[in-house]
Amino acid sequence: MINRRSFLGTLGASVVLTAVPAVSAQQPEPTTQGSRSRLSLNGEWECRVDGKFYETVVVPSSRRPSGYYSLNRTVVLPRLASGQRVFVHFEAITYWGRLTVNGKVLGTMVPYIPYDFEFTSVAREGENAIQAEILDLVPLPDGSGKAEIALGVNPGWEAYGGIIRDVWVETLPASFVENLRFAYTLGEDYRTCSGRPRVMVQSTEATSCLVEVVLKDRIADVARDSQTVQLKPGLNEVELTFNLENPALWSPDQPNLYELVAHIKTASSEDQWSCQTGFRDIRVEGREFRLNGKRLVLNGVCRHDMWKDQGFTLTRRQQEQDMRMIKELGCNFIRLVHYPHDRNIVALANQLGLMVSEEPGYWNMDFSKMERNEIELGYVILETTIRRDWNSPAVIAWLLSNECTLTEETLAEGKQRCNRLDPIHRLVSAANSHSAKEVKPLFIAAGLDFFDQHPYTYHVQEFAQEAALDGASKPLTFTEWGGRAIGQTDLVMRKTVDALIDLIESGELSGTVFWSWADLPQFSRIDDEMCNGILESGVVTEAREPRDVVSMELARLFTLRRHVDELPDNAPEILPLKWAPWSKSSTFDMLNLQPFVETPEAAGAWGGLKKRMGDYWKKNGDEQWKSGGEEFILWKGIDVTIADIGFRIPTVNGRARPLILTDGLTIPIGGSCRRVHILGNVTLPEGFPVEGKDGDTVAGYTLEYANGTTHEIPLRNGYEVARSNLIQSASRIDPIATEAQPALLFVKAIAREQYQILLYSIPVEGNSLAKIHCKLNGEQAPLAIFAITVERS
Repeated sequence: MINRRSFLGTLGASVVLTAVPAVSAQQPEPTTQGSRSRLSLNGEWECRVDGKFYETVVVPSSRRPSGYYSLNRTVVLPRLASGQRVFVHFEAITYWGRLTVNGKVLGTMVPYIPYDFEFTSVAREGENAIQAEILDLVPLPDGSGKAEIALGVNPGWEAYGGIIRDVWVETLPASFVENLRFAYTLGEDYRTCSGRPRVMVQSTEATSCLVEVVLKDRIADVARDSQTVQLKPGLNEVELTFNLENPALWSPDQPNLYELVAHIKTASSEDQWSCQTGFRDIRVEGREFRLNGKRLVLNGVCRHDMWKDQGFTLTRRQQEQDMRMIKELGCNFIRLVHYPHDRNIVALANQLGLMVSEEPGYWNMDFSKMERNEIELGYVILETTIRRDWNSPAVIAWLLSNECTLTEETLAEGKQRCNRLDPIHRLVSAANSHSAKEVKPLFIAAGLDFFDQHPYTYHVQEFAQEAALDGASKPLTFTEWGGRAIGQTDLVMRKTVDALIDLIESGELSGTVFWSWADLPQFSRIDDEMCNGILESGVVTEAREPRDVVSMELARLFTLRRHVDELPDNAPEILPLKWAPWSKSSTFDMLNLQPFVETPEAAGAWGGLKKRMGDYWKKNGDEQWKSGGEEFILWKGIDVTIADIGFRIPTVNGRARPLILTDGLTIPIGGSCRRVHILGNVTLPEGFPVEGKDGDTVAGYTLEYANGTTHEIPLRNGYEVARSNLIQSASRIDPIATEAQPALLFVKAIAREQYQILLYSIPVEGNSLAKIHCKLNGEQAPLAIFAITVERS
């Protein structure tokens, strides 16, 4: 036994052993299942330092690291029956542990993953002494724990030591099911499934054994197979097969689950093992993920397995609260960062319909410089996690590392090891913060399934640049983005969300994962993301209090709802006329232009204007067009009265819709009249004086009289026609048409879109006017006509 005080003294350390407040836990009664019997060891353990009692701690709990100590307790066991075996099981410790039972060292443990230790040979009837030595801050002088502590105690998040998850003692028969590996293949159109469950049986004897697997849909058995085999001492693997018609597929919208049960029976005993599982097909096609044949976009958050003041040790209620809140946010995916989380989190993901990825714990490490035993440690942790969760439909990807300096060799080895173990070959990649130019060749050479990037930036154009660098050969995900400065700044978050939606809708981006779900301690940082040692990057606080801005914006992103400005409800402003164009003693006839805007030709002209508007705003501030929903939306349609004279403006979906002159149009007038008053005569979105020359003819009206004679009226820049929008770049402008006069002003957006509508009056001198032919001259900007009122007599 090492002298702890001498050991710490050589490090110049003065360490006080302190426990993070533990989650209260009552020791449950023993549970049994068939020939299995389980006794919880959760509860009070003695903490000993240098072999002396220091304090009592609750297991499981997350302790502030203090170096080296042991956690001890006794368990009372009955006399073991003939053939019975007894194991102690640890769901997880941090960061290095060595287990001794009744004075016999049974083995060591590495962080985050489950361990089973058999102690049948030293088990006693009555009290049995269990001791778990823990290293959670610095390694032993002989190097024990060096790699484990390097992996776990890092600047990225607060470290916690101790026995962080459940512990129990389990009594098992001589032959028992250790695990079950379920491989399956879905047929065409997912109407059939071929299942290949592999039952892993541990046995102390050579004996004949009936091995059976049953697939249950709720209470009904839907598939089964059995086989009699001859077991040998040690591990035996028995592969069975079955077929299933019309499997109910698992997805976030319909998380259909089955129960898979393995049962074995020998002459002396029997055993049963079960798990939840489900069927789904996730694959890569080009730059898309496909889930059960449909395009899949990952909408997620990054979740640490932590809770305020409890470290890695959460109650079942807290775990369920987290997962339900994340689901209600609109997520379909959670990146479980940066180490294996409690297996109950994965079980909840299965049940709630939340896809997850898992990773081994590597953060900000350099694989080109790491010692081989450190690299191997990560593989061991990931492989054990795969064996734990390989039947879970919620797990869709293994991430080999996080924000590390990568090598082709380690990535390729990691991919091969994942594929060798994983029965359904889930996706494999690495969470990455290095430039695409640097890592793209490594991802391709190693055969990783998708590209990844962590674009923390205010410059949203960098998202598209990243997508262009990675290209179309594989899907691209952003498995970290956001943080406090972006997520909690309304304007920045709005622009970021819209830019991400652009890439998702274009097919260039296949997943976004916001950093982070909840705030967490990180005492290594002093920057704008921090507040008193807490990384305040979360959608929620450490205590799970929601932040409204982040939640609202993520909900927009996940439903692909751009930030569309509120539809304008303000009516246009009636402007005072510069001169009187009519006689008030006349009679007036408001022409009905509604039939004209309802024609296919009018719809095509409007579509052409929208495209032209889109092209215009791409050059003059793309966000303006997007903020309006990429629509040119005007006011709610009403008749307008100008100087006591009415004009009837046509509508579409209740909104004003002018006639858009992109080619030719003929409007019947009929009857004698003194003047024709046209409300419009403006070009969209460009026009004079910014574009075109003064006096250029951009369009023309041809008056056709009842006697067949015609009169040509040119529409010239600066005379009869001017541009509608009174904003150009940073300036307000005044586009003037000397022969027409401003009559209406519609403000859609004060800073970018203020539209004038001109009134142009054509004298007819009492003749009988049959028609007006309107025609655009060449490739000019479209001319808008809002209304026509005829002055009769």
